[in-house]
Amino acid sequence: LTQIVGAAAESATATYAGEVRSRYETPLGFRIPGKVAARLVDAGARVKSGDVLMRLDPVDTALTAAAAKAQLDLAQADVERYRELRSKNFVSQALLDAKETTYKATKAQADLALNQSTYTVLHADQDGVVAQVAAEVGQVVAAGQAVVRLARTDALEVAFAVPETRAQAVRSLRVAEVALWAEGSRRYSATLRELSAVADPLTRTYSARVSILD
Repeated sequence: LTQIVGAAAESATATYAGEVRSRYETPLGFRIPGKVAARLVDAGARVKSGDVLMRLDPVDTALTAAAAKAQLDLAQADVERYRELRSKNFVSQALLDAKETTYKATKAQADLALNQSTYTVLHADQDGVVAQVAAEVGQVVAAGQAVVRLARTDALEVAFAVPETRAQAVRSLRVAEVALWAEGSRRYSATLRELSAVADPLTRTYSARVSILD
């Protein structure tokens, strides 16, 4: 791009370079720790709600669920035996109550282990585009660690930085026009949605976002 340098009146239009972003970007992660066994999407892929994005190695959770199920079967047999003994007045009610409590606690642990066995599969919680993939097959991830960033496409914005000398002018103007490098002459109407009240400590600029209306 070239520009003729010369004596001319300063344009009243301020132009900023920005990045098209989604207003709603969700970092997704597994609810349990584990080793990534499969990555089914790449950055830029369009996904539907419910699509499988990644899987963890299910061996450990399957063993934990099996152990919890065995403990539950034992506790259930035990409590049924004590119920029969209580019906014949061979044991006290207090002892039966203790067995009932143990059975309920064991059942809760078994249900928890069963739930955790389903957490090895990461699903998309909404329609959107995969903006970033932050884990690869073989990587061990922690519980809650963001491995995929999912962006909705129904609310697009442009993020840009405003110098301190122009922050107040941008805040009062509130309207904008967006042009894309890929579309030379087309313009999109936009409105200022957000302008940070605190400057970035490194660049000393204020982050701003405009919502594309059309």
